[in-house]
Amino acid sequence: MAATALAVSTSSGSSRGGPNPNVRPHQARLARSLLLGGRPSPPRRRLRTALAASSGKQKPKPPPGEAEEKVPAWAKPGAEEPPPWAREGGAARGPEEAGQVPFYAYLLASAITAIAAIGSIFEYTNQRPVFGIVGSDSALYAPILGFFVFTGIPTSAFLWFKAVQTANREAEEQDRRDGFL
Repeated sequence: MAATALAVSTSSGSSRGGPNPNVRPHQARLARSLLLGGRPSPPRRRLRTALAASSGKQKPKPPPGEAEEKVPAWAKPGAEEPPPWAREGGAARGPEEAGQVPFYAYLLASAITAIAAIGSIFEYTNQRPVFGIVGSDSALYAPILGFFVFTGIPTSAFLWFKAVQTANREAEEQDRRDGFL
């Protein structure tokens, strides 16, 4: 059952004797009529009406004493059960994860590759020697810089994607160990 509260101010003037700027005339009329038990008088000007509707798909409220989210047994107050990382003695990684590259290595490689690719664009535009070795008049100048640009940008994007994918996989595995999944 929904409860509705109505708060109105019936004062039409402030303590200084002038009109109260916070109470509109139609609010004061409505408050007086509600307090006197009569029907409210029609407003002198047209009021705007707002209507809101919901889809009707509301989550049922949990019974008292239960939390809305699923809380693992070890996280409840007064629980004697230790958290999963304390139970397992800190051995978080399984045998299938031993050879995995961590997400931050992918992220670092992605950043370095992107910097090299964008730097190659600047070197080509400014006609600077590649790594201070291959001059701009060399036949290898454009192919070397083109190789870095056209392979570096997609490689950087791929490494960034792998970093995000690996971080998500590690986060899901940690959630599974903590009992949230």
